[in-house]
Amino acid sequence: MAKSIDVMEKRQMDLLPTLSREELYGFGIIDISEMIMSIEHAINYAEGYRFLLLCFGNEGSSDKAKMIMKSMEDYLELVKDVYRFKVNEKKKRMAFLKGEFVRG
Repeated sequence: MAKSIDVMEKRQMDLLPTLSREELYGFGIIDISEMIMSIEHAINYAEGYRFLLLCFGNEGSSDKAKMIMKSMEDYLELVKDVYRFKVNEKKKRMAFLKGEFVRG
């Protein structure tokens, strides 16, 4: 059973269009913050659907929705990591231009 869940989880992850960490670095801070808000909205939306599937769906459909939510949450953390990195780099650059030294 655990093996079939792992296979299904991997297959579900392949269905979600995601960018690699390297691809995310090519985006600006504003674009990444919009991605974060969109992903958070998608997770909340999926949570509502998961509830409906739990009440009225086929057996196991709620578990599939839960796996998709989990993969979106993992992807959200990746996007947030890139966002934090870019914000820190911008702060360092601004401090350098001002002539200050920032540790970090």
